[in-house]
Amino acid sequence: MTVTAIHIERWITRGLVRRAESAGALEPIDLARLRLLNELADDIGLDEDTVEAVVALIDQVHTLRGELKLVAEAIAEQPPETRASLAAALRRLAERS
Repeated sequence: MTVTAIHIERWITRGLVRRAESAGALEPIDLARLRLLNELADDIGLDEDTVEAVVALIDQVHTLRGELKLVAEAIAEQPPETRASLAAALRRLAERS
């Protein structure tokens, strides 16, 4: 299904998409988000509250992935001894869970 102006307004009203700063111009990320919202609501048939919950979870996963990437980069900058110590601690903690 094609994303229409009605779809865009509906998702902007729900706070799931940002209103474009210049009329008619959406960023590629916003267009992708609109397609996802449309697919969840129209193609899969989720109600708006469920779509909102699913998108909130997707946003959380995206945020966590970014934070984990930063942690991995910070660890990679550490001396080899520190990295080895962290790796051992992670293995030990993983065995407990």
